[in-house]
Amino acid sequence: MRRRLQIALMASPVLATFFSLTTPYLRAQAGSAPITTSVDRSGRKIYVNDETAVAPRRSTSPAIQTSGLMYWSPTAHRWKSVPSANVRAARSAAAEVSSSQEVSSFVRGKPFTQAEIDAAIDQAAARHNVDPSLVRAVIKVESNFNPNAVSRTGAMGLMQLMPQTARSLNVVNPFDPQQNVDAGVRHLKRLMESYGGDVKLSLAAYNAGAGAVARSAGIPHFRETRNYVKRITQLYYGGGDASYRILGSPVREPVRVTRDDRGVLNFSNTD
Repeated sequence: MRRRLQIALMASPVLATFFSLTTPYLRAQAGSAPITTSVDRSGRKIYVNDETAVAPRRSTSPAIQTSGLMYWSPTAHRWKSVPSANVRAARSAAAEVSSSQEVSSFVRGKPFTQAEIDAAIDQAAARHNVDPSLVRAVIKVESNFNPNAVSRTGAMGLMQLMPQTARSLNVVNPFDPQQNVDAGVRHLKRLMESYGGDVKLSLAAYNAGAGAVARSAGIPHFRETRNYVKRITQLYYGGGDASYRILGSPVREPVRVTRDDRGVLNFSNTD
């Protein structure tokens, strides 16, 4: 009996050392049930599992909604979730691209005969009371009668309508001669009414915008705009004297155009 007790007492330090070394490992394995020490009725140290559950740690970082899509991160060397915000941004950008492609590809490339283009010009000019010869001069300089023309700035069709201008004039297909010419003539007619029938100012505003004409108090000093006005007026007046009147405009007398010895055009509605 004494020998057994001695062996037990000798073994106690060994067991205590063993458990002291393995307690952290066991606690880590137990997770929510850590191992604690206690003393039984005989005075021996025992090790027991605490039944008290430990609440899981909560992250203090804000929750990020994911899209369910994954991508491989070469820096973290693991798969990561794609945030929903990134997917929404990508889809929005794709929708904008699709929309712009749809606007620029209505019926572009469809052939139109010269008779169809001439009919569109004559009908729009008669409908809005604008001289068809002036419309043809504008189209010649703008697109050279190519209904599928697109400029580097995005102007479209025979009368080179900018996208925002086409939308404001309710143009569904800017490459359709009927719609394009009708909208372009409407726009030109409004400008000519705003400038009292002044052809040059109207053409300058058609090319550079009414704001540029207002800031310059006349034809802007842009080389492109001045060349534009010059080319159209030369085509329209044929390099000689001419008279012009906007049909149905508030100008009661015809605007007479004369060229002096220096080649300068003069506009007047009085004798």
